[in-house]
Amino acid sequence: MIPLISPSIGSLGSVKLLASLALLGLLNACGTGDAAMEVDSLTFTESQVSGLPELQRHRLARLSAVGLAVSRQEVVEVGEPWLSQARKRALVERYREEMTLEWEGVDDAVLEAQYRTRPEWELEVRHLVRLSERWRPQAEREQARAVAQEARQRALDGEPFEALASEYSEEPGAAPRGGRLEPGREGTWVREFWEAAMALDPGQVSPVVETEYGFHVIQLEERRPVPFSEARDGVAGEVVRLLGGRSRWDDWVAERATEIRIEAPALGREDAVVASWPEGQWSWSDFKAYRKGLPSSRARTLEHTDGDGWEDAVLEEATVVRLSRQARDRGIRLGPAHEARILREWERRVAGWAAVFGFEPDLPDQLLRERVLAALTGTGQNRSIARDEVDRHAPLLDGVYTVRGSLAP
Repeated sequence: MIPLISPSIGSLGSVKLLASLALLGLLNACGTGDAAMEVDSLTFTESQVSGLPELQRHRLARLSAVGLAVSRQEVVEVGEPWLSQARKRALVERYREEMTLEWEGVDDAVLEAQYRTRPEWELEVRHLVRLSERWRPQAEREQARAVAQEARQRALDGEPFEALASEYSEEPGAAPRGGRLEPGREGTWVREFWEAAMALDPGQVSPVVETEYGFHVIQLEERRPVPFSEARDGVAGEVVRLLGGRSRWDDWVAERATEIRIEAPALGREDAVVASWPEGQWSWSDFKAYRKGLPSSRARTLEHTDGDGWEDAVLEEATVVRLSRQARDRGIRLGPAHEARILREWERRVAGWAAVFGFEPDLPDQLLRERVLAALTGTGQNRSIARDEVDRHAPLLDGVYTVRGSLAP
């Protein structure tokens, strides 16, 4: 399934070899000898890592982790700490919405009346795609567009769409499904795809649609309204945005925060308490797991119990944990579309790195090692930006795969 539904790096299509063959040749020429550093199954020799300062060795390990996650299609598993953080914060936002509705006396009857003025829709579609990301050469993209246009014309001429999807689509698994996707709602698919599908009547075929993944042709099979019970959370969010009233929530949260007690834990004891409040607490082991999903700068503040700002930072994060637990206790949950958006954001982030560095599914270790080394040393603005972004996820990536050998020169 391509990333329109729940994007997976395994579905991004092939990414071509990076152009710096001279650099790779130099690195490979040095690729003999005993292993000086290993990241899971990736082995780097002394000649490949000698002279690298400690920060660069850590970066090499992180880039290896990203490459391994993409190659093994373990992106979701590797990103679970980040996803958990995103879910907690989204759950707190849902809690704010529900509290605001409660304070303003807005019940479900009002929400349902609002919903009837602009209902949500669920669509069933078939589609075919010629994969061609926007960073690819223009000539290659025009060729992909032309092939998609050819398939569209055949559909307009009356050929069965499912047969055309089987013949033309580069989406993995498209052939046995005849291009059929799982039913989708707004937020499930990327914006361009959703808008093109919504513009169709059942049975109609879309023009060629360009997204970040390539060129699509869509046939709408069915459109049906989403029941209010399933759309309620989105309606609640819309109504709350109209109501405003954020200051009352902020004051209420600040009052809850005064009930949280922060303690410098007895380090080494996993059950030591970092924070406690009337109905619960936060253990040292939970705290360490939580920290993995934070940006590097935030995680560093929380790393040393005697550091400046440690208590304030822990209080802020403990408040998020407490409120998210309270939300769950009240039966507040994230809907499927909300979950899909969070997942898509993480996978899109990693997909961007993969595109820049040339990481692909099922790469042999030798080729993956070459691309990791090129990712570490290659020049260009895109690579530099991508490396910095990877470093900002250091708490998540450090140690996700076993590193053997010294990270210090």
